[in-house]
Amino acid sequence: MAVSLLGLGVVACSDSGSGNGDGDPNAGSGNGTGGGNGNGGGQGDGAAGSLLQYTPNQAKWDTFASKPFEGGTNSAHDPDGVGWISPSDWAAATWDGTIYNPSRMSKADFAAAICPSVDRVRGIREVFYRHKPFADNKNPTKAEIDEWHRIAINHVRALIGYTTEDRQVKKDHCMFARSLWGDERKFTTLWDAKYPGTLGSAAGPCQGSGNAHCGASFIPELADQAPYLPGGHAACSATQGSEGVFPAPKSNIPWSIKWSRALCNTLLAEGFWGGHVGPWFHREMFGFSFWDSDPGNNNSIATLRAKWTGKLMPSLYCDPADAACDPNKTGPGSSP
Repeated sequence: MAVSLLGLGVVACSDSGSGNGDGDPNAGSGNGTGGGNGNGGGQGDGAAGSLLQYTPNQAKWDTFASKPFEGGTNSAHDPDGVGWISPSDWAAATWDGTIYNPSRMSKADFAAAICPSVDRVRGIREVFYRHKPFADNKNPTKAEIDEWHRIAINHVRALIGYTTEDRQVKKDHCMFARSLWGDERKFTTLWDAKYPGTLGSAAGPCQGSGNAHCGASFIPELADQAPYLPGGHAACSATQGSEGVFPAPKSNIPWSIKWSRALCNTLLAEGFWGGHVGPWFHREMFGFSFWDSDPGNNNSIATLRAKWTGKLMPSLYCDPADAACDPNKTGPGSSP
């Protein structure tokens, strides 16, 4: 089902596949693993030139490279290259190391702590320049952007004290590929002739359907998967996980912050305990696909389809709406 979130331009979608995923409204799992394109080697920590690309080459990102610079608003894809965010705005969003405890804060206060605005996750500018994820801030590669999203998600987790190795999110090849296959199934007829099905279902086809979640469980045959995956990669299949579809990002927003409206608008609407927020903090692996809804429109939506899989870590915080919750006994090092 698709859930419209308080008019904030966010639609977060449950995966209607088989199995039980996060135990959240966005759980479910025909969502499997995600996918990419194997250029280079090593996940995550190598130099930019050695990073492994996870977003497949088939992802149509040309407009995301050009639109941010049309009209001269932005100068590059790094935070300081974003034209509408002033130095004082960034200064107001620095992080002093405070660990934010959602059990002790109202929904609004917690959202404001993590996201001073929908384009500014607290501390993200400093994280960007510490890691320097883009060799060329005007022309980041898919591999660099994939790695930046891993770094950014782990920073969001650090804001609530999730810093141990078992709490670090990882990129997953099948999750990236499945996110893109879902978008191709939803927004095009690329797969329709070979893979007929029930219009508007989770597996598609999707053209003419109002189901924002359409395409979530679509997985092509191994022979058709291969061009999207590194050579010799095993077939992707349905595994436990979840999916969110977020039409809050824009096609003309630079890459360093394009993802943040998906998280921040959802956090504002649902709070930490919302089902569609949960995977950002608690799932082991992820894959992203961004899709330009109208390539000819500079202000078009860049829908983010996010897939999550792997181990679901338990929350170290308790929901204050639960009578048994003691807000003073939650968080890392405590037992909720």
